[in-house]
Amino acid sequence: MISPELQEFFRLAPIGVLVGAYGTMVGAGGGAVLVPILLILLPQETSATVTAISLAVVFFNAYSGTVAYVRMRRVDYRAGVIFTLAGVPGAVLGARLVHEIPRSLFDLIFGVLLLALGGFLVASPLGSAGGDEQAFSAPVSDRRMLLGSVGSAYIAVLSSLLGIGGGIIHVPFLIRALRIPPHIATGTSHFVLTFMALTATVTHVVMGEFERGLTQTMCLGVGVMMGAPLGAALSSRLRGSLIVRLLALALFLVGLRLLVRLV
Repeated sequence: MISPELQEFFRLAPIGVLVGAYGTMVGAGGGAVLVPILLILLPQETSATVTAISLAVVFFNAYSGTVAYVRMRRVDYRAGVIFTLAGVPGAVLGARLVHEIPRSLFDLIFGVLLLALGGFLVASPLGSAGGDEQAFSAPVSDRRMLLGSVGSAYIAVLSSLLGIGGGIIHVPFLIRALRIPPHIATGTSHFVLTFMALTATVTHVVMGEFERGLTQTMCLGVGVMMGAPLGAALSSRLRGSLIVRLLALALFLVGLRLLVRLV
């Protein structure tokens, strides 16, 4: 007779492996994929519990992916530290605000967000630089660093509020607005995500949110830590545009499902 905990592990760990591999490969942390899965698998849980589980798993994924990216020398530490310091207050604020949002409203907001992200990723996949590649070789100026700090602060609030980690927004922002090379943007985003997700997770722990969901978090966490190094290795070998467009289609369909369920 298989115990309920072991059944939960066999159900969730493979999902964690896929989320970890994909999230690390595109520098997105995996939260944008994981949250809609949790909304479907855990319809009885509150929005705060769903985001708490997701952000804890994003931390495990981001930490494991960051270790791999550090070894590959794909992290801009100056930008990463500055953007982390700018985003920490926003991560705390977002984790507190989600407790004020009822589950029905959260599903509506997230469904609309998934539709928007799906459309954005179809039109502009992560990692497609565009323009002159040599333009990315210039160091980040102080003016762009200030812009990055402000942007990272707002992204931290939104990502912590929705439990997505924020990489799926942060990576395009680093590439498009700050002209950071795509392969450095993914590594640096993972570095920032590690501390943002940890801050939001600690906030949820302090607020007592992990009285439920700890088993699911650990099962998914084991999976993402196995998948993250695989995603980091694949990121330098595969063109991401087709994969990201497939993700966009999946996000779009899941967003529709969440919205239709509310009708």
